[in-house]
Amino acid sequence: MKDEEKTKEELISELKVLRKKYTELKEFFSKDQKLIKIGGTETILVVDDNKDIRTATVKALKKYGYNLLEAGSSQQAIEIFKSHGGTIHLVLSDVVMPETNGPEMVKKLLDLQSEIKVVFMSGYAEDDIIQDDVFKIIHSDNPFIEKPFTFDEIGLIIRLQLDKKVGQK
Repeated sequence: MKDEEKTKEELISELKVLRKKYTELKEFFSKDQKLIKIGGTETILVVDDNKDIRTATVKALKKYGYNLLEAGSSQQAIEIFKSHGGTIHLVLSDVVMPETNGPEMVKKLLDLQSEIKVVFMSGYAEDDIIQDDVFKIIHSDNPFIEKPFTFDEIGLIIRLQLDKKVGQK
């Protein structure tokens, strides 16, 4: 069944499943955080129009050893992506941004580099305005984290996504 054909109740049910998986991930992390090394040396592009959130996230991820690039808009992210001399391993993007939203921006980035890893974040997951975007993300197999999150939570999700093999769910 296509996403467009699903009822609101079915979509809400899927969001509840996603939240349950997220809760299980948080519980796993709190019990077994020493089993997974959070951090690395990959390059991550953080895209968020909220400067305070973007700055704090970049600062935290730098402590984990990552190389960070940051953009305050989708257009700026595309420009950075095109002009960056090295590989960008992962894009951490807000869903709701002015002009071009996160999912639309990522589509453009995937045209430039088809195997880039992606993690989406949003503080408006229950807002009717972005529910369609959130459900498209859920069905795209890209991780989604709801703001506010701890830096250990986002660090774990990023590490798991970076370690995921292409085509692996």
